[in-house]
Amino acid sequence: MMNTESFSHLWRSTWAICRKDIKLYYAKGPIVVTGVLFPLFLWGAFYIGRGLEPREGLASLITLTIFFTSSSVTPIIAPWETRQRTLEMLLSRPVKVTTILIGDILASTIFGLIFTLPIVLYSIVLGAALSNVLTAIVIITVTVIGFSALGVLFSALPTDTPADVVLLSSAVKLPLVFVSGVLVPLTQLPTWALSIAAASPLTYPTDLLRRLYTGDAFFPESVDIVMLMIFTIMFTVGALKLHEKTLSARLQRR
Repeated sequence: MMNTESFSHLWRSTWAICRKDIKLYYAKGPIVVTGVLFPLFLWGAFYIGRGLEPREGLASLITLTIFFTSSSVTPIIAPWETRQRTLEMLLSRPVKVTTILIGDILASTIFGLIFTLPIVLYSIVLGAALSNVLTAIVIITVTVIGFSALGVLFSALPTDTPADVVLLSSAVKLPLVFVSGVLVPLTQLPTWALSIAAASPLTYPTDLLRRLYTGDAFFPESVDIVMLMIFTIMFTVGALKLHEKTLSARLQRR
């Protein structure tokens, strides 16, 4: 059982990794472009031209922002640090691989929440207030953690070339967007497309947030919540386990 001293060391180590990531990777101009402007333009292309009310598209905008901001940096951290040999330096200290990865997820979670909050506040200004703010905070937080872990999962690829992981993540992320219920509401999808949309992790937080903004949702609330938790746990556990398996191959790259 973890005592107070061990927990304190774990927290300090995790927070140190988190601060390092924020300072080195997140405070960069290109990250704002890929993580913020891209989902905004993508959303605008689908919703603004259709003349919908603001509240009808806010759930999709929030999910897209979370998805692209939370998974924009985490895929490149491990390969970049492998190339720079800073990963070896970190592992030479009294920290575990799990601690490093949790620190990466924490930094990405903070980053995702920071860029999602203005959209929520702006929706209130537009008069499209959430029916339950506390529930929305929980949904958004869990979603950010899940997509942050997804980015770390991509980075498990044992390479020291960030471009390799970026290519992999892009090849997965864009299809997930277009097959989900983010850009086209599930109620407007043909029957054959619903089974495909159900396989996308973006579908369920969007459905939950759409319920809070408009009162309309496709799946029962319990299904959305369970599936959101399943994807979040699956991405997190998968990321931690895969990195443990590929660590040796990654270090051999240098």
